[in-house]
Amino acid sequence: MAQSRFSSLILLSFLLSLFCLSSGQSLVARVNEPATFSCDYYIPKKEMANYRVYWQISGKVVQTYVHGKKVEEHLHSPFVNRTTVIDLAKNLSVTILSLQVADEGIYECIVQKMVGGQYKRVHKHDVKLSIRADFSDPIIDVNEEESPFPTWRITCSSSKGYPQPNLVWLNNGKELTSLNTTIFQDPTTKLYDIKSELHVNQSNNFSLTCLIKYGDFQVSTNNTLRKDPVNVPTFQPLIIASIVISICFSLITLILCLNRFHCQFCKQPEDGLYSDAERPTMAATEEETNELVSQLTHVESAVTSDKTASV
Repeated sequence: MAQSRFSSLILLSFLLSLFCLSSGQSLVARVNEPATFSCDYYIPKKEMANYRVYWQISGKVVQTYVHGKKVEEHLHSPFVNRTTVIDLAKNLSVTILSLQVADEGIYECIVQKMVGGQYKRVHKHDVKLSIRADFSDPIIDVNEEESPFPTWRITCSSSKGYPQPNLVWLNNGKELTSLNTTIFQDPTTKLYDIKSELHVNQSNNFSLTCLIKYGDFQVSTNNTLRKDPVNVPTFQPLIIASIVISICFSLITLILCLNRFHCQFCKQPEDGLYSDAERPTMAATEEETNELVSQLTHVESAVTSDKTASV
């Protein structure tokens, strides 16, 4: 029984030692901004000569402290002139300036103490650095297509963000299926650009949201599309004009018909319409008319002769 308790105490002591020697935290920082890591360990000033401290990532030295020695030649090249010296008074903290995407990762602070003529690790602290670059506000472009039926071709784009994004189209909270989504990562800055295309049938008051998620963050843009009213041609003026023209044409036709009928009635009297006593009168009247026309012709000829003689 006593041996079992002793074994449990040994295991508990071992676990506590691991916890004390190694701990960690997470930090999210933006691109081009500084980030400060704390080692969460304090060294008394009078004992500093017995310690050395390393900040490293994936085995590459970010910054170090060794009493009485220059350490610049031990630093990994991307961190030269980009890190502050280890602040011994503030929990062995170090600051990385002008963060880049490539700086993302797990940083280790290792503290060693001279014990019995050799350095032994007495503390280890991990800091997980996540890089964040905010995407630009999404831009929605809309183009209309009429073939084969009225549709909207919609694109949404955003740029210079990190980490890798996911773009979602929403209509009143319901997710839509995009036609094509492309993601591009700049080989130098490691920042992402994203663009997606969506085709939808035209309808009135179509609410649309372009949502971009990246890590624990997101950015979105809303847009409401309205279908242009269809210009239906009105035929009322044409109908009225047609009716007026039809009425005029009918009236003209009726007048012509009546006039023709009247002329035929006058020029072609039926037999027996006039009495025998009236026929000579009509003939005489025609002869008198002819005689009058002849006299007028002679008068006109005389007048013309007088004008010619006077000239």
